[in-house]
Amino acid sequence: MGLTDYVVAIPSYKRPDTLKNKTLKVLQKYKIDPKKIVVFVADKEQEKIYREALPKGSVGKFVVGVPGIKNIRNFMPKYFPEGQYIFYMDDDIYKIYDTYSTNKSKDKSTYKHRELKSLKDLIAQAFKLCEKSKITNWGVYPVNNPFFMKARTGDIRDYVSTNLCYIIGFMTGVINNRKAEIRTIDDKEDYERSIKYFLKDGGLLRFNNITCYTKCYKEPGGMQVERTHKRIHDSAVYLTKQYPKLCTLNTSKKSGYTEVRLRDARPDAKVIELNRDGTRVKTPSVDKKSKKKQKSNLKKSLRRKQ
Repeated sequence: MGLTDYVVAIPSYKRPDTLKNKTLKVLQKYKIDPKKIVVFVADKEQEKIYREALPKGSVGKFVVGVPGIKNIRNFMPKYFPEGQYIFYMDDDIYKIYDTYSTNKSKDKSTYKHRELKSLKDLIAQAFKLCEKSKITNWGVYPVNNPFFMKARTGDIRDYVSTNLCYIIGFMTGVINNRKAEIRTIDDKEDYERSIKYFLKDGGLLRFNNITCYTKCYKEPGGMQVERTHKRIHDSAVYLTKQYPKLCTLNTSKKSGYTEVRLRDARPDAKVIELNRDGTRVKTPSVDKKSKKKQKSNLKKSLRRKQ
């Protein structure tokens, strides 16, 4: 399998039945080749349990990794080669939705969800857009609410954003970059990855028309068994201290968990613009003569002010 032949990487911890009845069922529905699917478990004992619980042939490979959210997220990109196309999924995805307008307008009251027609097409479209835009991390809208989303149209610029935003970890694709994948915290680690890929590429690709139905924080078992309010809060505070120009604390969520708001507040912040075909809009180049003239005009302007 070549680097551009994507793999599906799923970390799972102590919930083989959830994986079997949720994410694997979704992948089977969309006819994703089981040979592409790699399930990462915490230890040899878990591997044995998963092999016995999952239908034979439903998974291409089991890999024994390490326990802990941060640890397994660091382990997976090291397992795959640099530049590998990786489609990450959590083990508790129930459904994948696409957003459309009932009358093809931009009136949000007309936005509705329907189940995604083809996951294969979405993955192919997303990685092709990565190639064209030179942005190597793509994802989907983090909230299952069509009112806040964008409806699919014939123009990707209507529903795909490139600015600094939250690429949620439950379903995301990357062209593997081990440096950008390094996690230093056990919670909010997908915020950390979003920031690092953004700093690497200057942008992120988010399909604001696509979302998933899942139960974050609520599904029994899984890696969140060790998650606490304090650890979540401490991770959020850590990110705001590490990247003060890129994120701020958000303590107003109904869930009661401390969250993070992402926004590029740097004075030289720029948002990548895309052409209709997905390539970057080229910024006008300034030749040496023009730069010299601009510098001269600036000096003249400063002298007048004095």
